Amino acid sequence: MKKIASLFLVTTLLSLSTLTAFAADKANPSDVTNVKATALDGGAKLTWDKATDDVGVAGYQVHYGTVSVTKQGQDYEHVVDAKNVLEYTVSGLTNGTKYYFSVTAYDAAGNESLAWSKEVSATPAKGSGSSADTVAPKVASAEAPNNTEVQVVFSEGVVLPSKNPQDAFDIEDQNKFEPLLVTKAEMIGQDETGATVMLTTSKQTANTQYKLTVGIDVKDKAGNPIVSGTSDTALFKGSATDKPAETTTGPSVVKVESMDNTHFIVNFDKGVVLSIDPSENFAITADTNNTKKLDVLGVKLGTNSAGVEDASAVITTGPQDTIKYNVKVSGIKDAAGNALTDKNVGSFQGMVANVGDITKDLIPPLDVANFIADKVLKGKQYTVTLNWQIPAENKDTKEQLIYKSTDKGSNYGKEASLTPDKTSYQMDKMDPGEYWFKITEKDEAGNESKGVITKIVLPKTGPEMIGLVAFSLFAGRMVTRKKKKQLQK
Repeated sequence: MKKIASLFLVTTLLSLSTLTAFAADKANPSDVTNVKATALDGGAKLTWDKATDDVGVAGYQVHYGTVSVTKQGQDYEHVVDAKNVLEYTVSGLTNGTKYYFSVTAYDAAGNESLAWSKEVSATPAKGSGSSADTVAPKVASAEAPNNTEVQVVFSEGVVLPSKNPQDAFDIEDQNKFEPLLVTKAEMIGQDETGATVMLTTSKQTANTQYKLTVGIDVKDKAGNPIVSGTSDTALFKGSATDKPAETTTGPSVVKVESMDNTHFIVNFDKGVVLSIDPSENFAITADTNNTKKLDVLGVKLGTNSAGVEDASAVITTGPQDTIKYNVKVSGIKDAAGNALTDKNVGSFQGMVANVGDITKDLIPPLDVANFIADKVLKGKQYTVTLNWQIPAENKDTKEQLIYKSTDKGSNYGKEASLTPDKTSYQMDKMDPGEYWFKITEKDEAGNESKGVITKIVLPKTGPEMIGLVAFSLFAGRMVTRKKKKQLQK
């Protein structure tokens, strides 16, 4: 969730003309203070005081979950980008369950508050009349990612009119005072907060300033309509970039191969998305008797022979006979929603048990979770400790590999090989500088996971608590790291 919320933040703020300024801005915004939480029916309303920054605060992130965070290295279950507001309503909570909240500020360069705010809590309850959400949504920003689309971000989750939602949005050329036609309005599904809307427009004039106005038919999830005035408008510049062509061709089956007596692999030409029950995507029948079926016991996605992620599926079956099986694949789509093409039939030869000494394994282990780095200054050098969590699904991991980079991830050198059960690694006598670390998981068959990356800066002048924030201009995302806890007063 963190990665998703932060993607929209960076998309809104990042432009090539500001890269130099971002690189120069290394100061962190102040910690957020005076956070208060009010219970709602199925949610909670949060308010806080404005944070400060040497350049300017760009927005706030709300961290929350059902478990109180009391120790260094812990994290909340959820994080949402509240944008640049001083109040935010978290919806979709369970009545009768106690939730804990904390808030951080960030600037345009990706610098974040060094610590979470003081933790507050609230327990949503049915009929919390005095704490009902009466705050109207606001337009936080508008940006044209290409010359026929405009991305609109609101201060909270919104609901569009069920009929002709595009009519709730007006856009005017500020040079000619002519309207820009809005032909479509839809929510962006990747934004779990429900605060982002994508508009389709007629072709924009590059670099022309446009004014967006949102009508009162747009409401928040509590039913509060947007208020006419300054909070319902935003300015943006027309884009010169053409919208990328959409892919309309679905995935197809490239090859089906035997693996062992209870496994075979299906290779696709692109990444695929399985059904909720993946076993329904594959039907296996005997070639000479299509009423004789082979049970599908499990399906696991991996990379295909060309290295494309999620473009192969290893299917676990019941014991096979030494006969030819036909495989029919159905109900599979690619990430864009395009359905499988008609090339959906393949075959493989069933194998006897224990063929070969080593079962063919093409799927790497899962990457670790919560990979973080901490530092302690000892004299003029540092001790850096890496910590992580191992997925319970990794049963065949042979070793864990730590890599280190001193050139912002362009090149990595192997730092250490660890046993499969290790969850921490310490490096002593580290000189000041910026270090990037990557950890991968490697199994008995030699498959190595893609890896997870974390970054830490070791200052030259004393232990500045910079916080573990990695701002990647190339990946277009801001990654929120663990925060130190403020002393509870």
